[in-house]
Amino acid sequence: MRFLILLAVLFFSLFLFEERHIDFQDTYTKAICSGKTCRDFLVSCSNNELIYLKPISGFVTFGENWIDLREDRVLC
Repeated sequence: MRFLILLAVLFFSLFLFEERHIDFQDTYTKAICSGKTCRDFLVSCSNNELIYLKPISGFVTFGENWIDLREDRVLC
C-alpha cells in the first residue's frame, strides 16, 4: 500500500514539474543596435518565441570607429 501511495505522489510530482517546464520563461537584457546607435531592452521569451520587449535605457551612439562584434543577433 505504501508503494502505491509513493508511486502516486511521484507520478503527480512529475506531472506538475512537466507543466512548469512547458511554461518556462527566459528574461534577460540585450542591447539592440541600428548602425552606431544602441538601446538596452528587457527581453522575455517562452518556448523560443518573443513575448515581451521593453526599452530600459535611452539611446547610445558610438563613434565612427565602433564595430559591433556580437555575432548572436537572435532574441530568443
